[in-house]
Amino acid sequence: MRMSKVFILFSAVVLFSCGNRILYYGRAYTPTEKVDIFFRESDVAEPNEIMGKATLEVSSKRNSDKVQAKLIRRAKKKGADALIFDDISLTTTGAATGGAAAGVGRRRGFLGIFGSKTKYSRGQQVKATLIKYKKNIPG
Repeated sequence: MRMSKVFILFSAVVLFSCGNRILYYGRAYTPTEKVDIFFRESDVAEPNEIMGKATLEVSSKRNSDKVQAKLIRRAKKKGADALIFDDISLTTTGAATGGAAAGVGRRRGFLGIFGSKTKYSRGQQVKATLIKYKKNIPG
């Protein structure tokens, strides 16, 4: 009984912690205070350098303003001057759960009952590009 409670708690922590992480690949500079927001690369007038790419996956129920604010906070922390929202899409993920019961009879041999269920959840995936203006690159 105690082991199943620990497993449920562990599963919940893993499930909820993984869903809101920002994956970032790229360079980092001194943190910035202001980040410009764009939705097309062609709208960025300043000469710039792409410093990295970020991806955030959250529940589809998550408020878009909060999602945007989270990405902006990460961009500031990494030292970006601008953030381009490249792709915003809805996703569907599934997790299979299963259970089994088995027994051995003297005359009949192996007897088993197996079942599984797949639970689907909707989410949103936001991909963004972090930009550093060339005039602000140290060097």
